[in-house]
Amino acid sequence: MSRIPRHLRIAAAALLAFVTLTCAGPRARPTTFAWVAGKPEPSFDPQGPPDPVRWALGRLLNHGLVDEDSTGRILPSAAESIEVSDDRLSYTFHLRPRLTFVDGAPCGSEDFRATLETGLTRSDHATQSWLLASVRGVERVRPGQRQHTVAGIETPDPHTLVLRLTRPDSLLLRKLALPGVSWPWRPVGPDSGPGSSWEGAVGLGPYRVAREDAGRQLVLARARGPRTPGATSAPDTINVRFVIGAGRALALLRAGNADLVWPVPTGFSEFPLPAGCGEVVRPAFPTRRLLLVMRPDRPPTNKAEAREALAHALNHEELVHALGDSLPDPPWLTGAPPFDFPALDPEAVRTALARGEFGRSLHVLMSYDADGPAAEVASIMQGQWAGLGLYIDLHALRGQKLSGELIEGGSHLLLVECQPLFDPFTAQLAALVMPAKGPGVGEFRTMWRSREFDSWLAPRPPARPPAHGATAPPLAGPETTVGAPELAQQRLGEATVVLPLARLPWRWVERGGPLPVGFHPHFGPQCLNTRPR
Repeated sequence: MSRIPRHLRIAAAALLAFVTLTCAGPRARPTTFAWVAGKPEPSFDPQGPPDPVRWALGRLLNHGLVDEDSTGRILPSAAESIEVSDDRLSYTFHLRPRLTFVDGAPCGSEDFRATLETGLTRSDHATQSWLLASVRGVERVRPGQRQHTVAGIETPDPHTLVLRLTRPDSLLLRKLALPGVSWPWRPVGPDSGPGSSWEGAVGLGPYRVAREDAGRQLVLARARGPRTPGATSAPDTINVRFVIGAGRALALLRAGNADLVWPVPTGFSEFPLPAGCGEVVRPAFPTRRLLLVMRPDRPPTNKAEAREALAHALNHEELVHALGDSLPDPPWLTGAPPFDFPALDPEAVRTALARGEFGRSLHVLMSYDADGPAAEVASIMQGQWAGLGLYIDLHALRGQKLSGELIEGGSHLLLVECQPLFDPFTAQLAALVMPAKGPGVGEFRTMWRSREFDSWLAPRPPARPPAHGATAPPLAGPETTVGAPELAQQRLGEATVVLPLARLPWRWVERGGPLPVGFHPHFGPQCLNTRPR
């Protein structure tokens, strides 16, 4: 057999390499997604009060036992499989094999147990305690106490987590899918707890924090490992800029340095958008609303007559038009009829002021988010009230000052954005009614304590009859479905502590490109675009 000359063998190898590279195609370039957030940077506090921007960042850095996809289905995430006992009092979660944090450290059942128990001892809000009230032993945990071991949370081995319930809870998996509830975080130092830098956030991915310029910029990079299931377009890097004011956000958009602007800064809609950019408006589910809270724990709004006068001095239709809602009186609680908002009635205002012995006027303070929809209507409401002799001082806040005011502040009135944790009307009530003891549920406080709703909100319905002389009829128990939301909505209207001003859709501005913006009805626009799984 004749030998092939050496120079021919070299030429054949070079040709084979060229053909291989040509067939493989050009190497994909790294992709970067630019997100401009028109609000201050939220603190790293994954189990803190609900916050849409913090939730969006957290969903990029971590996931829990289960996840809610864009169609509302609850699917296993960190858990590979879930077993439910026949009596529905035991849930067994089998974790995915070789589950690791983004830094390569192993993640086991004890990490999930720790995050479930830590959220129960919060002293600023009782959201986690209310969500997990059906788990055995949760009722013994007190706000502010040290880490407490809950009897109903078991870890038989590093790959198995078991939840034992005192009563069946058909919403348990949906509750565990909420951001922060079952997210495990790996502590990387003594300052990696709530309120620390985002650089100390080490979760399960799909992204990790590459760099943080505190208060200004956060750079997230793809974590090593398989891509997120269902991802249709996942950028290699997400660059998040936090800006205040419509002018700065618009400048970044015009310069091509923004693929997504959300939340949209106040006043942004007054400016024309650059070519190739468009505003997107999508309905939120559960429905988001702008609420007016009139706190009943401080004068003069501690008197029902003051709240009645303030309510009847508002032109609701004008506010609805300013906020872009289409229906002035939609249902408030899920399953209830349309809510009858107090009508604009100058005579009713004068009569209420006289009954409350206020004279011809009253003076209160109203606080609101300086960077949210409330800022669009706060001055309009101030003008409506002033026209009938009611004088309101406006207090525009942002960041930590706003969070503190919503929970512990001294304002008489609050304008707050509110989205229930899930759709059943019990979640809507939980945010509006304070418990008998301890902090409330959600990101704001109405300071309204009432035992009338215990049959729905308390872990167990109260057995005692209503107090003698009660003005409102006793509410039905949790087994009653017909008329219960209507009765609860009627009672809310009578108390006039909270009024729903308008519905708020998800609204953002995006630039058309190869990385389209995803959307989740519950959590809003998503930098990581996913399809229903």
